[in-house]
Amino acid sequence: MHGFVDGSAFDYGSKSWTELEELISQQINKNARDKARYKTVLSSNHPIQVLENVVGHILEAEINVSEEEGFYSVELRRTIKRSEREVEGSFALFQHGDSPIWTAVTGYSPDFFERGLCWVFNRAEPDISDFFANSNELRQILQQVEEELSAEILVSKAVVYSRSEEGTISFRTRPYKAVFSDEQLEDGYVDKLNFSVRRQDDEFFSGFISREGVTKIESGDPTMFLRYLLGAFVETVADKIDVLSHRDRSASDEISEIELEFQSEVLSSPSDNKELIEALSNLKKSTMTVYHDNPYAHVSLVDFVDGSNCDIYVTGSNSVSIVPGYKGSVNFLMRIADQMSKEFQEGVLTVRDAPDYSLTDFVA
Repeated sequence: MHGFVDGSAFDYGSKSWTELEELISQQINKNARDKARYKTVLSSNHPIQVLENVVGHILEAEINVSEEEGFYSVELRRTIKRSEREVEGSFALFQHGDSPIWTAVTGYSPDFFERGLCWVFNRAEPDISDFFANSNELRQILQQVEEELSAEILVSKAVVYSRSEEGTISFRTRPYKAVFSDEQLEDGYVDKLNFSVRRQDDEFFSGFISREGVTKIESGDPTMFLRYLLGAFVETVADKIDVLSHRDRSASDEISEIELEFQSEVLSSPSDNKELIEALSNLKKSTMTVYHDNPYAHVSLVDFVDGSNCDIYVTGSNSVSIVPGYKGSVNFLMRIADQMSKEFQEGVLTVRDAPDYSLTDFVA
């Protein structure tokens, strides 16, 4: 079932989420090489309908869905055009409460996870959207897990990227807080971590977390992993989703302004403006127009995915404002925020009070 049991009686008839978690536990704790891989996404519409509609228009792919007790089983098969290689597997898809956040889990290989599960989510963009957790949010997630379980979290592998140098991979075992106090983070960000959650000699679970919504459990209790690790992930990013959702300019021309505030004065010179503009110019599936770059920066971005657009202003030495246009999807705004986080500087997103703009502010 979903790569955790082959030829089992569980492959027939109705299954419950409890039964699936039992299978996950048996598999990952029996074989050290086996992992349960999770991908968490945002979907304002029901993702099953979205996936069936998307795959229905792709000749080289096929999808079959069944509703179980507390989740959906999704079988996916596709043929990669260039190599004619077939990718096949299945995953379970479940919703986090009544939120628009959903998670897929599979025990199939990394090949199916990347070229099957993640592939179909990418093809469903913008109806199904990725989201990201920045370094501070990753730290908050691990801190919440540690506090709720009265445990210690040790990192065994950390991938940290610098904006001025190549990324580094550290295999030094250390408390998670040491990773986030690394000097490299002054001009970089944490990308992914392997960790274990322990209380003295007892291990609750060990796993993996990345900024792009991918998590894994490698050993331990899947129920605790879902409740504490994935639960903290969803809680942490929910605030960001609220900030970025429903920010299109209304029919009455009411403007929503999203502010990205940095901890230091990273926009104090024209050269800083150019670094920001360069970072935004690298946003995939979009085009950019530069209106001003000195003494302040003002650019406009248009999304090729769904036609969303926005203006971006430097509003201070430590702040940038994102002003969505008449269409400003959460998918587009999330990608912009992630792009600035990775290639310019990480910051905190908030919604500002409606600014007093006139038409001339949007005309070069």
